[in-house]
Amino acid sequence: MTANTPQAAMNTDAFKDCDIRGTTPDQVNEDIFARVGRDFGQLIADAPAEATVVIGGDGRHSTPALMAAAIKGLSASPIGILDLGNRVPTPVVYWAKAHFNAHASAIVTASHNPPHWNGLKVMRGDLPPRPEDISVLADKAAANSAVSDATHARIETVEGIVQDYISALLEEFGAQPLNGLRIVVDPGNGCLSGVASHVLAELGADVIALHDRIDADFSERDPDCAVAENLADLMRTVTAEGAHFGVGFDGDGDRLAVIDDTGRLLGSERLAMLLFQGAVPLGKDATVILDNKCSMHLDRAIAALGATAIRCKSGHAYMKCMVLERAAIAGVELSGHIFLGAIEGRDDPLYTTLLLAGWLARAGRPMSSFVDTFPKMHMTSDIRIEMSKEDIDSLLADCAKGYDGADIQTIDGVRLVWPQGWLLVRRSITEPKVTIRLEGETGADLLKIAKAFTDRFPQVRKEIETAVVGLRDN
Repeated sequence: MTANTPQAAMNTDAFKDCDIRGTTPDQVNEDIFARVGRDFGQLIADAPAEATVVIGGDGRHSTPALMAAAIKGLSASPIGILDLGNRVPTPVVYWAKAHFNAHASAIVTASHNPPHWNGLKVMRGDLPPRPEDISVLADKAAANSAVSDATHARIETVEGIVQDYISALLEEFGAQPLNGLRIVVDPGNGCLSGVASHVLAELGADVIALHDRIDADFSERDPDCAVAENLADLMRTVTAEGAHFGVGFDGDGDRLAVIDDTGRLLGSERLAMLLFQGAVPLGKDATVILDNKCSMHLDRAIAALGATAIRCKSGHAYMKCMVLERAAIAGVELSGHIFLGAIEGRDDPLYTTLLLAGWLARAGRPMSSFVDTFPKMHMTSDIRIEMSKEDIDSLLADCAKGYDGADIQTIDGVRLVWPQGWLLVRRSITEPKVTIRLEGETGADLLKIAKAFTDRFPQVRKEIETAVVGLRDN
């Protein structure tokens, strides 16, 4: 047995609530991945006989070495390892887990973060990890640097998993041709490059592809598709080319952004409203899980269709768990994750795109004709304010006392709800900041809520007034 001996105590900054993610090589490196792989492998080995893990990774420069380190750690346990390789979209790894009936999965990716970041998403059993599961991995990895060179695992290299996934989609959706649809596809140099455009074209769509090659440096577009500025080329191309709609994806291919035929970015709430028109039909008494930060108009749209909306703490793992536990039709996260009950709660944006495209082709109407009927939203984006832990604690405690007749909800931080709008105050899980978001029935209501809050908490007045100034007259 050999030991990897770090020069200093192991840095645990990359261990977040639901995954491991940080900058390389200070927060994320081969030593840490070998240790975590070792400890995760031990947990898998405790599962039923023939426990197997599928592992894949994204297209970043650091991914191959980090994957090799994780596999080295996993190999210390008598488990099966299916190595899918790198440059594999995250949804493909989840698909492979189901396809091979594997007990666990591990994905080396930093998702939408910048090129010098990387991370690890793990899943054991049917549910993603809870914060306490990640804490256990962090504690075990920090306590023991020894990683064996001996291999006790059964390792198999799986070739062509992306093509297998593509073939499965073409088989499932082949009966709904997309002839006549012009679609602009922007994978942003991420892992769905060459995948989404190919599938849509094979199904008959006229595809215009942007940034459609995997580039570890993301030199053509920032990998975060939740930021409107990063989708400027996509919006412009949709209108210039007279496309029916456009789709953008993030670095590892698990988030979705949709642009309608007028060049509007829909955002997750309007996208969900559109999907529920028919692409993802809501039956009577169906359940939909919503990010706690979503607009109140989405709750109303779901209720109008006879279904029930249940709010959930923000975060991929929290939402996927609730979608599965509540047997929900879908889960909607504000950052662009759409979880579908029909595919075991997975967030596969290409699958969602195919549902949307097929329905739109059958509807025979412009996407904008549906979107134009949706209510106008008077809501801020996240207002992030740097603040000490003590000051955040004090602010949350004061908010939890409530004021002005608000209904108090504590799913994630404190959400104060009035008939004319709401306000959410929550602690950031990644940085020493408080996050605040407001919505009003009208622009005047938004301004009224903002003023009432800043009168009580003047320490956040500047940031909130800046956030609402462009929204209050809309």
